[in-house]
Amino acid sequence: MKRFILLLVAVVLVVPMSAQSLKKKNEMRDSLINALTESVEQLQAKLAEDESTFRTEIESLQQEIGTLHSQQEKQGNTIKQLQSKIHALEKDLEALKKGEMDEYIVKPVTTEDSIVYLVQQYYGAKRWTDQLQYVLDSARVEPLMRRYYSGGYSAEKVKKSLISVDDDEVALGRVTRVDADMYVVYVKRTAEGFKIDWQATTGTDEYSFEAFRAEKSTVTRQFRVTARLGSDFSSDYGLTAAKYYNVRIGESAYVLKTSDVGKKLYDVVKDGYAHDVIVQVRYEKKNIKSGYTRMFPMIVGFVKEGWSLEDER
Repeated sequence: MKRFILLLVAVVLVVPMSAQSLKKKNEMRDSLINALTESVEQLQAKLAEDESTFRTEIESLQQEIGTLHSQQEKQGNTIKQLQSKIHALEKDLEALKKGEMDEYIVKPVTTEDSIVYLVQQYYGAKRWTDQLQYVLDSARVEPLMRRYYSGGYSAEKVKKSLISVDDDEVALGRVTRVDADMYVVYVKRTAEGFKIDWQATTGTDEYSFEAFRAEKSTVTRQFRVTARLGSDFSSDYGLTAAKYYNVRIGESAYVLKTSDVGKKLYDVVKDGYAHDVIVQVRYEKKNIKSGYTRMFPMIVGFVKEGWSLEDER
């Protein structure tokens, strides 16, 4: 009996001690879990920060690589330009050895030199955009030049011996015609020096004659054309040789013989040769008794011989 009582006392003492121990273990476990959770969160934040830094460094390196590629490309273009200049100088040296350098003006002194120099620089430009510095109203004619050269452009060397300058002096604001090999060049003296009247030199108008013909426009338009007498008449439509001159301007056009326009134009083209002129044209409807109708180009205005609207000498 005494032993039983001692055992019961021991059990009563042990049970509270075990519960207290378990509570401590749970608290330690929770504390550990919280510590681990906090460590994981800190680690995730650090990883995110490191990743952001890493991506920033990658983007920075990519930008540096792009800059290096761009610099390399520019250096490559510079090298090509230098090689091109060297090649040109080598050719000039060969030309000098052959005694051809006298054909090219380097430092113009006289009026003739200045005009020849301008013409040579204009035709010798590497790209058509390089010609802009030599032409009148460059900003205005640039779109026309872009259209004109859309089919291609090539530089040419025109020797001095093939350039004919008739005028010893050209007054400020005046235009002179220059024969350059197979070309007629209109050159104007401006306050900035000699410039080329590009539209006159190339015969280019804001509205193309080809579009005008395709449209058969009844609106009167002005064109630079090459004109010569023709022999095509449409008597059925009243366009007879007795009443009209037939003038070829890319196609057969007609002008009344009795009109001032007809008289002035005939005086230019009566020799049978082709002449550069500026005329005003529109399409007019003509019909025959059967009611059939056709559109014909009629010349209703004569501006001048030559293609320059500037004041020629």
